[in-house]
Amino acid sequence: MAKHILLTRESGKNEPWIHFLEKAGFSVSAVPMIETSVRSIEIDASEYDWIIFTSVNTVRYFFEQKLAIGVQTKIAVIGEKTAAAITARGYTVDFEPTLFTTDVFIEEWLALRMEKQRIFIPKSDIARSEIANQFIVAGHAVTECIIYETILPEKAADKLQTVVESTPIDMAVFASPSAWRHFLRCYNADLTTLKIVSIGPVTTKAIKDSGFAVTYEPSNYTMHQACTLIIERELV
Repeated sequence: MAKHILLTRESGKNEPWIHFLEKAGFSVSAVPMIETSVRSIEIDASEYDWIIFTSVNTVRYFFEQKLAIGVQTKIAVIGEKTAAAITARGYTVDFEPTLFTTDVFIEEWLALRMEKQRIFIPKSDIARSEIANQFIVAGHAVTECIIYETILPEKAADKLQTVVESTPIDMAVFASPSAWRHFLRCYNADLTTLKIVSIGPVTTKAIKDSGFAVTYEPSNYTMHQACTLIIERELV
């Protein structure tokens, strides 16, 4: 019997990877464990020297509110998909780290050794303030603003239970700490037999802090790399 993999990203982001994994021979289900909604803000982002986008959602909700980016404002991003979302809207990415992690982003951006910069960081309601804190210590003026909220989708627990009752899950993939925490609230089967795939060190830390081990974590922190790693390791 084909191994059963659960994908937990928000609705609309799982479909490409369902086909990718099914083509390789897995059975795949998707039950979104997170859902996002906009939080309206009023800010003149054009006044800033830099805007830092840390996810596709920050890009999405920023532009949905028709917030302006100044002609002289530079854009920094974390993540391949985040960079692609910016360029798709006709803007240029001025800075992205060599590895898409917060620690590397902070280290490499600060290594540019710029004089005091005015920085705007749109974020989710559960995002950490690590970048802002480090940049403030380095002498920059930083404004953070919650631009979207993350919640557990309605009936997610029921949908997960239906999937598990149909076919037990062998492996689950998580791309955020919130998806993992919501999953813990909803999952009633034996977690000790479940292989866990984590995308990124922040998610890995959340899983380990809960007392569970991560089976696979791709080095490049992308969904494509995670799925490729699953195929390489599980279809030996």
